[in-house]
Amino acid sequence: MARGRISALSVFKWLYVKILAMMMPTHSFIAVYLFSFSMAIGAVLTPGPVTTAIISQAPRLGWKTGLLVSIGHAIIELLMVVLITLGLSSVLASPAAQVTIAILGGLLLLYMAVTMFKDVFTGKMVLPSREEGVSAIPPTRLMGLGILTSLSNPFWYAWWMTAAAVFLLQAKAVGWMIVAGFFFGHITADFLWNMVLSTVIGGGGKLITDKVYAGLISICAAYLVYLAVTFLMAGYQGIVV
Repeated sequence: MARGRISALSVFKWLYVKILAMMMPTHSFIAVYLFSFSMAIGAVLTPGPVTTAIISQAPRLGWKTGLLVSIGHAIIELLMVVLITLGLSSVLASPAAQVTIAILGGLLLLYMAVTMFKDVFTGKMVLPSREEGVSAIPPTRLMGLGILTSLSNPFWYAWWMTAAAVFLLQAKAVGWMIVAGFFFGHITADFLWNMVLSTVIGGGGKLITDKVYAGLISICAAYLVYLAVTFLMAGYQGIVV
């Protein structure tokens, strides 16, 4: 079982070891906020399911896409912060939980990728207009998309169960204000990058044609397939090893 987990979470275990060598400043809200922001900004620049969701929907609503997806993402991350500080990290770190997360997350990402490829090949993945998007996609759906794409990514769990859990427990020992500083610093990076990305994609105008848009979606779908296969293989190894 251990070998399967190493295959799935090797990057995060490396990160975990590196972070243990660092000390989070806990003397003020601002210090923790800036520390958390500096850690998160590198992670949010890495493409993932949330990035894919923003690229696919930003042509409709522009910067609002990043804002609404980020709100959904922040809601589920707030829940995770509360649960970790209450002791959930030990539960989700169990082998059975990690295998379950890897398999279910992989299946969901694979379904999303297949759906996107199908829309591209059938000609349904065309560049939507802003006017069309206002009535077609309600804000609650975009927020729900932020929640769904977060929950479908096993690496998201791995981050919160390893590195983030270490800092949250350290922050909790000082006080809830420090925990809040860590949370707000983290989600600020999410909001900043997601809104910048959605603004660029949504404001592409003539630079982003239907073919370019379909190409971007295909690349995102291919990346989701890669993630899905990685997670499913890790889950399989966790079962048989």
